[in-house]
Amino acid sequence: MRIRNIFALIICSFIISKTNAQISDESKYEFGLRIAPQVSWSKPDSKSITDGGISLDWNYGFHVAKKFTSRYAIALEVNIINMTSKIKITDSIKVFSPNELPAGASTSDMSLNYHLRYLQIPILFKMTTDPFKDKWKAYGEFGLGLSFLLRSKVDVSSSVLKLNEVDVDNPDNGDIFYINSDKFDKNYSTQINMLRPSFIIGGGLVYDLVGNTKAYIGLRYDNGLADFMDADKWTAINSFTALNIGIIF
Repeated sequence: MRIRNIFALIICSFIISKTNAQISDESKYEFGLRIAPQVSWSKPDSKSITDGGISLDWNYGFHVAKKFTSRYAIALEVNIINMTSKIKITDSIKVFSPNELPAGASTSDMSLNYHLRYLQIPILFKMTTDPFKDKWKAYGEFGLGLSFLLRSKVDVSSSVLKLNEVDVDNPDNGDIFYINSDKFDKNYSTQINMLRPSFIIGGGLVYDLVGNTKAYIGLRYDNGLADFMDADKWTAINSFTALNIGIIF
C-alpha cells in the first residue's frame, strides 16, 4: 500500500512540475479587452410569429483568464451586449391601446423590433495550439453565459397602431398596447425576460506582439437557450455571431 502511495506521489509531482515548466515563461494570469461587431437574429418557437430578419449590432468587454498550462485556461468575461431581435406576427390579431383603440382593431402586418442591452458574464474554457510560423497560434473556446437585461425598447410597426397610441414617455417599461388573438385567451405586451442564458463557442487566431502582449481575431457564436420574451404563448430565442477582436496583456 505504501509503495502505491509513493508511486502516486511521484506521478503527481511529475505532472505538477511539468505543468509549472510549461507556464514558467508566461504569466499564469492574463487580462484582455475585446470589441465585436455582430449579426443578431431571433428564432421563434411559436407558429403565430416568425423571424423578422437579421440585424447588425455590437458588443464589448474584458476578460481575466487563469492558465493551467501554456495551452489551457479558464476565463471569466464581463461584456455589454447590444442586440436587435425582430419578430413578425403572422396571425390575424386585434390590437388594443388604452385610449385610441379601446374596442380593438384587426391587423396581420404587425412587427416588433426589440432593442435590447445586456450585461453578460460568461465562463469559458480556452485552448490554444503550439506556435506556428513563429508568432501565430490558433485558439478555441466554449462555455456558458448568463446575461442580465439592462435596457429594452421596442419599435412597433402596424397599419392600425400610430405613434400617439403608444406610451413614448416611458419606453423602458414597454409600449402600452396589448395584442389579442382569436386563438388565444391571453393579452400580450412588450416586456422582456430579465435573464438570458446562452451557450458560447468560437475560435480564431492569436498573434504575439511584444512580450506577453498578444492580439487576436476570431468568430464567436452565442446561442440563446431560453425564451427572451415575457409572453404567455409566444416564445423565441435570440442569438448572434460576432467577429471577436481583442488584445491580451
